[in-house]
Amino acid sequence: MMTVPLATGARLLGIHPKTLHHWLYEANLPLLPHPTDARIKCVGHEHLLEVANRHGRPLPDLAEAPASTEEHMRPLLGNVLEPDRSTAALPTPSPTEAEVLQKLISLETKIGTLQEQLSQLALALLQEREQRNGQRGDDRAAMQEVLSSRGRPLHPADQRARTRVTALVEYGSQGRYLLLSPQEGELELIPDSPEWFDWLASLTSFRFVGKSGRFSAYREYRARGQTRSWTACRYFHHHTHKHYMGLTDHLTIDCLEQAAALLQAQILAR
Repeated sequence: MMTVPLATGARLLGIHPKTLHHWLYEANLPLLPHPTDARIKCVGHEHLLEVANRHGRPLPDLAEAPASTEEHMRPLLGNVLEPDRSTAALPTPSPTEAEVLQKLISLETKIGTLQEQLSQLALALLQEREQRNGQRGDDRAAMQEVLSSRGRPLHPADQRARTRVTALVEYGSQGRYLLLSPQEGELELIPDSPEWFDWLASLTSFRFVGKSGRFSAYREYRARGQTRSWTACRYFHHHTHKHYMGLTDHLTIDCLEQAAALLQAQILAR
């Protein structure tokens, strides 16, 4: 049986495709699949003729019927997908003065954006420096509180606050490193000396404020418990930067300064 798409049959009868579908349903006439595309519903020529006779609609000869929309679109799609080779072979015109001026304006805009980003970065660095100075002040205040409590019984709240204070190694304005212990106050220890390493071995964590940066140092833990390995940590803008420093015997001042500089460089590179 010869078939035509449902939309084409409706166009031949001069009605809407939904109307044709309704007429076929009333006459118990089925829709047929398209021979090549299952998505297209078709109607047999005999069924279309029967529906046309029932409703008094003239049905032109299918040989004289206009081509479907798909057939009309094929040559157009071919022209779009296959551009004229003669046009593609034409040489690319050189940029005009207006185009060059437009590119210069675009570059100036990008430069302005970069300058603004640099300003924001400088502001962030200043804020980070202020926070660091504020943290130093907090550490000194906490340490002063610990020192002032020596020689008198501690209140339970003071005792809890004292246990939260972390040892501090800070490079001072006089060109030497200040060592502060929560239990003993300022220590008269020479960095990199045997007493220095003995003191570090007694700690579980400490804060370091050096010439190029700062960090908090923590002992690493394994399944068997605490180890002699140390890691430097720096928290900045919701991101934690870490650097493994080695065993306690390796924690010289140069090692601590290198770790602080490395973490500072990682923060600036983000």
